[in-house]
Amino acid sequence: MGQMEAKTRWTGGLGFEAESRGLKFMMDSRAEAGGQNLGPTPKEALLASICACSGMDVVSILKKMRLDLQSCDVDAQTETTDSHPAIFTLVRAQYMIKGSNIKPEQAIKAVNLSMTKYCGVTAMVCPTSPVQYEIFLNGEKIHDGKADFTEALNEGK
Repeated sequence: MGQMEAKTRWTGGLGFEAESRGLKFMMDSRAEAGGQNLGPTPKEALLASICACSGMDVVSILKKMRLDLQSCDVDAQTETTDSHPAIFTLVRAQYMIKGSNIKPEQAIKAVNLSMTKYCGVTAMVCPTSPVQYEIFLNGEKIHDGKADFTEALNEGK
């Protein structure tokens, strides 16, 4: 098991400087919520973390297949519940993959592996907030799916 550590330091208002592995970044609230808009909110950072974590998986898998990956963009949208704790209602992600020799089944396999086995951030989010995704290869939609880590998490027990 890997260990992680994060530290945060209040910088005034609703802003916090976060640090992990010596790397620093700001998190803040929107101005209309009392912040100074100096960085993403923690929930925005979590949504971006879903995209980046899964994107890293997809890039690694396609590179291991020795494919000509030219780009891999992952976008996501969500809304939060009105009650507290305000959580994501449904995360909708889009994978925009480009490459000259990538076949649809290879792109689908890479994303499905991320969304069922490898993406730890998504695995932590989906028990309370479902994650649905679409895969686009070279501008054409090729697949819809839903994250499901049931089998992978049961294997670890």
